[in-house]
Amino acid sequence: MSSRARIAIAASTIAILLVSASLGMIVDWRASGLGRYARDWLMRARGPLPVPEDIAIVAIDEVSMARFGRFPWSRRVIARAVDAIAADQPKVIALDVLFVDPTAQDDDDALARSVGRARNVVVAAQLTDSPVHGGPSRWLMPVPAIERAAAAVGHVNVQTEQDGAARQIAVRLADDSGHAIRAMAIEAVRVADGTPEEGVTDTGNALLVGARTIFVDTSSPSVLIDPSQSTRILSGGRMTIDYIGPAGSFNPVTYSLADVVAGVVPPEKLRDKYVLLGATAAAIGERLASPFVRYTDARADQHGALMPGVEVLANAINSILRGRFYTDVSDAAAFFWAALAAGLTVLLLEASQGGREVLKQTGALAGVAGLSLLGCYLAFSRLLLVPPIVPCFVAYGCAGILTLLRRSLVASARLDRNITELAVSGDLLAPAGPGIPGAYHWAEGGPVSLARGWLPKGLEWKARTLSELNARLLDRARFVNFALRSVEDGLLIAGPDGLITFANRAAGEILGSPARGLVGQNLAQRLAGTVDSGTLARLVADRGRIEREFTMRGSRPRYFTLRLAAVSADENGGGPVLGIVASFSDITRQHELQQTKNDVISLVSHEMRTPLTAIQGMTELLANYELAGDRRREMNLAINDEVKRLTRMITEYLDITRLESGATPMRLSAVRAETLIERILILLDPVAGARKIRLTRMIESGLQPILADPDLLSRAVENLVSNAIKYSPDGTEIVISARKEEEVLAIEVADQGYGIPAADLDRVFEKFYRVPRVQDVGTPGTGLGLSLVREIAELHRGTVAVTSELNHGSTFSLRIPLEKTT
Repeated sequence: MSSRARIAIAASTIAILLVSASLGMIVDWRASGLGRYARDWLMRARGPLPVPEDIAIVAIDEVSMARFGRFPWSRRVIARAVDAIAADQPKVIALDVLFVDPTAQDDDDALARSVGRARNVVVAAQLTDSPVHGGPSRWLMPVPAIERAAAAVGHVNVQTEQDGAARQIAVRLADDSGHAIRAMAIEAVRVADGTPEEGVTDTGNALLVGARTIFVDTSSPSVLIDPSQSTRILSGGRMTIDYIGPAGSFNPVTYSLADVVAGVVPPEKLRDKYVLLGATAAAIGERLASPFVRYTDARADQHGALMPGVEVLANAINSILRGRFYTDVSDAAAFFWAALAAGLTVLLLEASQGGREVLKQTGALAGVAGLSLLGCYLAFSRLLLVPPIVPCFVAYGCAGILTLLRRSLVASARLDRNITELAVSGDLLAPAGPGIPGAYHWAEGGPVSLARGWLPKGLEWKARTLSELNARLLDRARFVNFALRSVEDGLLIAGPDGLITFANRAAGEILGSPARGLVGQNLAQRLAGTVDSGTLARLVADRGRIEREFTMRGSRPRYFTLRLAAVSADENGGGPVLGIVASFSDITRQHELQQTKNDVISLVSHEMRTPLTAIQGMTELLANYELAGDRRREMNLAINDEVKRLTRMITEYLDITRLESGATPMRLSAVRAETLIERILILLDPVAGARKIRLTRMIESGLQPILADPDLLSRAVENLVSNAIKYSPDGTEIVISARKEEEVLAIEVADQGYGIPAADLDRVFEKFYRVPRVQDVGTPGTGLGLSLVREIAELHRGTVAVTSELNHGSTFSLRIPLEKTT
């Protein structure tokens, strides 16, 4: 990759990170509800917390209403409850019940006396809005006697958001006259700790109550209060409630007011506890939604019930006592974490290229999402840190989309360049046709211009152009494929590793395998004995060429020239090696012509020289000297014999040459072996009889006729029998047999002659070769008879072989395939 491309990728990556993180922050600011929902989800994912042992609820429940009647009761009942609770010495008693309107004086006084005796009771007040729009807000305060008797007054207002969920309480509220009251949860903790009013300090971001620090959310605006005596600013801080679980989570420490009054509840259940008295009955009291309202527990039970106000108060007090105040990250930190999520998304998507790309990309996106969720969960549950889950996931989604879009644009631009490179390769596409319609034109066999734009071309243009180029390439590929397959020479193409990727039909015939069967095989193994893997490795390393000759053995040997060459990416031989090309040129005909030339030279220089020299010498004697009549006659007969020998030699040599070259036509007909052999033996019986040699016939009866040239086959059998007679001692036996062996007719001629040495068995069928033997001195012969037999056998797709044992004789076997005759 070029440095310019790297800079472009780096710049686009930075842009993706900035855009993704910025969009995440904008969504978080403009859709703040998403953050609240995310926090609720994290709280539900965290699950319930242990029920605190230092908090107890005395509930005005259905049991109490059944005993004391419909609520509201006489305040003497509440007074009795306060006395019963105070007798167990709790840390504080918080009455989450409003005593705003006066009732019977005795009842109010009784409750005031009970509150005063307890000395640690916090009573409730509530700030209400004016029924007239824009009117002043006012406090609903306890009756004066009860207020004076109480240790503190705390407001029980709970802020609900648009979805109705209670997530925060105001640390302090004030009416229009500037009368400010702190939340009951804070006052209950202050009274329990024995902290005087002077021990409460507001630092802006936190409220210090004695040794306790209550962190507050200051995102809500402050309130300007202008009473007649002075102007004050009331901080608008709110405390976030950390709920321990859904509604009913405090049931283990909740006791019925009726049981408390009756003395049924053991004193240790309330001693040194934060005791909250409030309504839990469904018919009375305020009920609020909590973040756990959609919670499903481990038993798959859904908790959709609203939470009584006294439980909300209990959760608020527990948050203060445990110091479980969640910290919101700053905007700068949120931006950083959003950019980090976007960067991780870009990194994994870029790393997920290659095979199975869709699965890798899906896994990468799922991995980033999983890591982000895990990190947010751990930060929330372990560090009490509210993670920027909305900015992170918006940045994650935006970065994923932009990264995939960038990859699509880069791939599209690369595809455009590839199309351009392909289109300008006119020499490769020359056979395809006159031109490709579209944004470029065709001239003189190739495209010469291609319209370019700032953005990549559209899919329709690519599809149309690639379709045209593909058609041209396919036509070219077919042309090249047909051309290579039609080459008469064998052709193999292999990769640099030596594995064959292409073979034409001629190569398959030469190597004795179908062309398709050669594909995938190792070139060195197929050419074993001619080249090896080391030779191919050097060929690739040196980018050289190799030329060798080899012989394919068979019934008739074939000779080939093997040429190997390494193919490089550069026409000048540079660049990486793309593969190896191997060609097989059949030089059997040239080899045979050379052999014929050698045979003629041998015939003229050796075989014909002796008789010609003899003829020349005798004719010179006859011409220069007067010889006696008997001597003259003897020389004339000798000249005649030598001439016949020369004629016979030339005739046999020409016959063999015509057979080898295919110039002798085959005249096939149905031939009966017994008839053919009998006719030959009738002619040779007198020759054998003159030397007292017996010709014994062993012909199997009922032999199937064979399809053969009767003249050529007769000549082959006659040569075998004539040779047996010629090289057998007088008075011996020659056995001529014919029988069927599987799908061939076997004709054998076995003599009792001198035998052939093992070293000469492989050469007896060569032209002009005669076994050097003392016993054969004076025996006429040309050394061409057995060579002629071999040619005739091969012409009939048969074979001839010899077995021999010295001083015991030789057996020549001629085997001709049997074919059906009509």
